[in-house]
Amino acid sequence: MDDRQSFGQILKRLRLAAGLTHEALAERASLGARTISDLERGVSRVPRADTLALLIEALELSPGQQALLEAAARPTTDDADSPAGSPSHLSLPLTNFVGREQEARGVRDLLQQADIRLITLTGPGGVGKTRLALHVATQVATAFRDRVYVVDLAPITDREGVCQAIGRAVGAFDVGRAPLASLIDALRQKQLLILLDNFEHLLAAAPLVTELLHGCPHLKVLTTSRAALRLSGEQEFPVSPLPVPDPTHVAAIETLIGYAAVRLFVDRAVRVRPDFALTANNAAAVVGICAQLDGLPLAVELAAARIRSLPPPMLLQRLRTSHQAPLGLLVGGPQDMPVRQQTLRDTIAWSHNLLDEQERALFRRLAVFSGGCTLEAAEAIFNPHREPSRVDAASVHDERLSEINVFQALVSLVEKSLVDQAGGLDGAPRFRMLETIRAFAWEVLVASGEEGAVRREHAAYYLSLVKATGALLFASEHKRAMQAAEQGNVQAALQWLVQYG
Repeated sequence: MDDRQSFGQILKRLRLAAGLTHEALAERASLGARTISDLERGVSRVPRADTLALLIEALELSPGQQALLEAAARPTTDDADSPAGSPSHLSLPLTNFVGREQEARGVRDLLQQADIRLITLTGPGGVGKTRLALHVATQVATAFRDRVYVVDLAPITDREGVCQAIGRAVGAFDVGRAPLASLIDALRQKQLLILLDNFEHLLAAAPLVTELLHGCPHLKVLTTSRAALRLSGEQEFPVSPLPVPDPTHVAAIETLIGYAAVRLFVDRAVRVRPDFALTANNAAAVVGICAQLDGLPLAVELAAARIRSLPPPMLLQRLRTSHQAPLGLLVGGPQDMPVRQQTLRDTIAWSHNLLDEQERALFRRLAVFSGGCTLEAAEAIFNPHREPSRVDAASVHDERLSEINVFQALVSLVEKSLVDQAGGLDGAPRFRMLETIRAFAWEVLVASGEEGAVRREHAAYYLSLVKATGALLFASEHKRAMQAAEQGNVQAALQWLVQYG
């Protein structure tokens, strides 16, 4: 037997993930225990259609798991010689796929378009790019005549290593030839999909993907990265955190479970406490946890694992304790996950370590802003002697801004999924960090020794801003907008001034 994931191997993993013995699964599926055993051991390599249907129903598979099991069950004429990258070799997650159905459809639709051959899933660490990409790969596997291949680029360090990793995955690595040339020759006539996972630290090597696509006209590439590859023909697909309910208004249980973040929390909590359920008593706390974590899937999963020892109200209270509290609690991920994904701190550190010095300086100083900031406010923490100008769109384009490098660094942080950009007051862009990313940035700020100086300049800026815009505040509509946008920053500035000013 080779090292491919056969139908029997996949069936065994699914059975164990469901916590079932041979006998228990046989009883559920109305099959003989010997039938289950023979399938798993490879004695019976391909199940009958009715047997497959009974197994799918008995295991209560997700759509992605069902597609993978069905793909592995299809007999092929070249089964003995099929490559390690066949659909049945795709990594099979052992937890449910929750809350990305719409995104999965969107990526599938893009893959079906003939003129789109490179798709990059972008988003912050822990948002679930890899999980989404693998789920889609299992769903589209049968649409690619020559299989789907998955290449993990996390341990790779350079362009040549990328070529070699792809070559090894598809069985086309020739030691005696240039890796890219060898790869193109091997794949030129193939119709296949290659999933390149974790590309963010190899952006300088990205042009080889274009060369590969030019040389292999039937190839499509799906990548995951915290930043776009910035290649011709690339279709970026941003992956956002999961939607969360309004924590100020707790709806009915039936409504709350419709939110993907809540559903994910409950699903993962049940895995560590089988008796856990969303109830009227804990619903407000669960919603608060999901909102505090901005619906970031990895953070929600790590928080749910804490339910083993902390009930939701206590967990929420600890998450709100201080700037750094979430990172201290969100640890202890599964040991079979990459180290950088076993704690949220390590996940964010992976992105932080890819920044240059200017980007790191701005990143840590942005932690001082509560609820986000304008470009002008970000400039102020680098150039504290400037007076705030008019608070409107024109101030964003003020030619007096001498610290253009701050703007460039801010744009780079947005592109690298560490900062979000949205519309703000009078159409001016507003920049915000997810609270978990902000917690990491705060740790780095404190460690840098700059916390006191940055908080002082933050307080001074907002004190000056309130004075400079005092006349505008008489307009009720503008006042409401200003209060909503800057309430967190003004309160933080006042608290610091009261304590230290």
